Amino acid sequence: MAMTLADPFGRAVTQARISLNSSADCNFSCDFCHKEGIDETSKPLITPEEIERIIRIMGLFGIDRIKLTGGEPMLRQDIVEIVERIRRAGVKEVSLSSNGTRLTKMAPALKAAGLARVNISLHSLNRERFKLITGADRLPDTLSGINASIDAGLLPVKINTTLLRGVNHDEIGDLVEFSHSLGGGKTNVLQLIELVMTMPDYYEMYHYPLASIEEDLKSQATVVTERVLHRRPRYELSNGVTVELVKPMHNSEFCMGCNRIRITHDGKFKPCLMRHDNHVDFLAAMRRGATDKEIIELFKQAVSLREPFFKPNVEAVSRVHKPFSHEHTHL
Repeated sequence: MAMTLADPFGRAVTQARISLNSSADCNFSCDFCHKEGIDETSKPLITPEEIERIIRIMGLFGIDRIKLTGGEPMLRQDIVEIVERIRRAGVKEVSLSSNGTRLTKMAPALKAAGLARVNISLHSLNRERFKLITGADRLPDTLSGINASIDAGLLPVKINTTLLRGVNHDEIGDLVEFSHSLGGGKTNVLQLIELVMTMPDYYEMYHYPLASIEEDLKSQATVVTERVLHRRPRYELSNGVTVELVKPMHNSEFCMGCNRIRITHDGKFKPCLMRHDNHVDFLAAMRRGATDKEIIELFKQAVSLREPFFKPNVEAVSRVHKPFSHEHTHL
């Protein structure tokens, strides 16, 4: 059994999220995108071979689930090879977030390569609204991508909808019916996402609180559970649809449950989603000829820099776990 590493607050790191291209590299232009990558398309991207190597190194410490993001990861021409190499490195699960527009053609090949499931953004079922929100008249392509992913067995498909007051918040019922038409919880999960406050004026204009629909969902649900990671409530409705609420990451509960290390498209460990000032560059070291042992030390350094961005209620966590050690640590 692989050893795992914990940060100074006792949070074990078991998953990695890899941006395959910069957040500027997307065929959509959603205003609210929180852009996890770096807005620089000029920097060279990490290659499939380099991705496989870093996955193998992190696997020594129990990293066994990988999420591929962007930008739009499906814009990478080598996406199938990347998935193949990650699976070859021995991880349990590879998933991918996408706007779905290229999945109609690619879903079967990605499934064959070892992709387990996909998250697909669907911000409206109305074509004009979809175009308004995303800046792209691609609703038919996204819907086709969702169906192709289900047909290929990339299950459950997670349908992600960011709710915007006065724009699409009145489509919740239609989205539930759409989810039901696809097979409900047997094939998909409808994730309703609360707008994150990255731009105050935009937030004030369009924020729609998920709290306003929680009671209604509870009344329709036959089962209510809570995902441990980020404390997300999940409702299994009487019609078989599963709805999950994704609340803003600007809270201590989000930070308490964080078990991810992030990797930028240009080969840096990113210890915290909310910070851009403490990245650890492993790709430059690789390209200078660094040994695996040297890369391991950079990984340990990145884990040691993990710190909850929002700290209330997190201090107690560190008191019940061993502190981070540069030795292998069981959790």
